[in-house]
Amino acid sequence: MGIPLPQILPEIWEKFLFTPQTLANFYSDYHQFIEQFEVLCPGREQVFAAFHLTKPHKVKVVLFGEDPYPRVTSANGIAFWDSEIDSWDKPTSGNALKNILKALLVGQDWADYTTPISECRRLAAEKKVLSPPDLFRFWIDQGVFLINTALTFSNKTEKKIHFRFWNSFHQNLIQKLNGRPESPFYILWGGKATRWKQVILKTIDEPEKIIEQAHPTYIHQFLNPDQISYSPFRELELKTNVRWLGLIENSERDSNSTPGPII
Repeated sequence: MGIPLPQILPEIWEKFLFTPQTLANFYSDYHQFIEQFEVLCPGREQVFAAFHLTKPHKVKVVLFGEDPYPRVTSANGIAFWDSEIDSWDKPTSGNALKNILKALLVGQDWADYTTPISECRRLAAEKKVLSPPDLFRFWIDQGVFLINTALTFSNKTEKKIHFRFWNSFHQNLIQKLNGRPESPFYILWGGKATRWKQVILKTIDEPEKIIEQAHPTYIHQFLNPDQISYSPFRELELKTNVRWLGLIENSERDSNSTPGPII
């Protein structure tokens, strides 16, 4: 991402989520937790990156993923944003990003389920789709909060302890966001994310704001081989009032399309 960040939450989020005592307790538990891992994804300075790009009162949509990319060079604290990929032409180590691209194109009737990814990449260039980093900034600038169910990853054998550690943190986050005058939308991508539904329902103002969809890693679930024109982004466009497909010429007209940290 190219943005140096401190290893703690921004003050505005600290005050939003915690009292002075509960904040001290959280940091004590957090530092004890991360010190047990030799390698952490994302790096320690980026665990709270999503919070440094969004203020609590600006969150309109919470997009929950599962856990960070299992590569230090890819994970950056923003769900689904792969730091290794700065262009749609660049090969990806996983499937999520290229399936997100295809789904965006299908949502515009520029492609369908059968369209090869090579053609999707060509279309992205032809239609001037924002690069992956700029697309995520475009979402963030509209109030989309991109966060994983587990904010950290060390290795496959330790996945459960990461999900377990962040569970109470996210319960508190959901409660506080829903405690504002208006709750955000929640997009739950994947099995781990959909487990938040019952927690969200306890405090959300409108249950219809919860949108459950498949994880973009799995193309046959994220899209639909039996309905080749289906795209999850059609539903998201209708419900969230967010423009999910960003184009270069449109972005250039938006003066605030590239947010910086809110430290």
